[in-house]
Amino acid sequence: MDTTELSDADTARRLLKRHLISWATGTPVDPPSPAPATGTRTLVLADAAHLPAATAAGLAGPGTLVLVPGFPGEVPDGTAAYDGSLTEPGGEFSNGQDFFLQTHSYAASPFMTVFGPTVVRVFDEDDHAAFLADADRALSDGAFPEFLVTSSVLLADPDALGGGQDPADGPALRLYADPDGRVSLSPTGAVLGTVDDTLDTLTARHAELTHGAAGTGRVLPPPALARIRADRPHLPRYLAAVTALRSLMVRGVTGLSVSGFGSRLTPGLAATGAAADLADPGLPIVLHRETGADGEEAYVVAGSRLFALDVRAARALECLLATGGRVDGLVPAEDVDRTAELLARHAIDLPLSLPVPAAA
Repeated sequence: MDTTELSDADTARRLLKRHLISWATGTPVDPPSPAPATGTRTLVLADAAHLPAATAAGLAGPGTLVLVPGFPGEVPDGTAAYDGSLTEPGGEFSNGQDFFLQTHSYAASPFMTVFGPTVVRVFDEDDHAAFLADADRALSDGAFPEFLVTSSVLLADPDALGGGQDPADGPALRLYADPDGRVSLSPTGAVLGTVDDTLDTLTARHAELTHGAAGTGRVLPPPALARIRADRPHLPRYLAAVTALRSLMVRGVTGLSVSGFGSRLTPGLAATGAAADLADPGLPIVLHRETGADGEEAYVVAGSRLFALDVRAARALECLLATGGRVDGLVPAEDVDRTAELLARHAIDLPLSLPVPAAA
């Protein structure tokens, strides 16, 4: 067997995965390819008949990966044929070789078996209600939905559901053309135009959308989403916690509690009602688990970085985050000093007043 061919196939599969993750979530991954000078990064067509129009309009340019269903004959450069669906509940996408991607509706996901890479999508108001109920339960009880923190599962369009809006998301990153040739960022997103429109036109229309409409505007009313985000300021933090739990599960670390969701690691902190961290998804996330025989482990996820740290440092960090820097005797002063030094050493900059570590 030709190892060069295996290597080429593996590279193509990894590139396809990165494009699909970026297309489903609206977040660039690694990035999937050099940014195209023209055209979007990933274009998914529901009908191969729209490929000529999309190409003529400049939606597909150098560096664009175009996914077309069951393309007849020879596949043009920059185009990949696929079987199945990326847009229907219960659908399965295949590259016709060895990669499969399932799509589940949110409300059905707890009852589905995950066999491999899976995108969970909010398709309607019932799905959205189930998503909100899970977020509220996590906040009150600390119980995160098992399917959502599985390492092979991704939640589609998290920004639209309450996450912080990624400035990199937009028509230059991803597009979807439905069977009628209507173009949006996402299968559930607001329509921006048609396959005959230029990328500049689609980008201008995208800039006029309210937050959330680009990802779920076809199925959820944007004004309702705005009200829900205002009533639930913990939603962005919840989604960040889901990502943190998933990143640790990839490393085989399970059974974790997330600070602020159902409990606190530091005795007495919950009783103070301090919760400054729950309204800021950009702050580090402290996670903790018991390992048996009175053993404990703690971790902190800061953006794309993950650290293990001792429990005393985790408590000090948790208090700093929850109180906005005023620990008020909840943990020993020396633990706060050690934690401030640790943050400085790892170049983790917190938007709060930290004590100056004592000189050695």
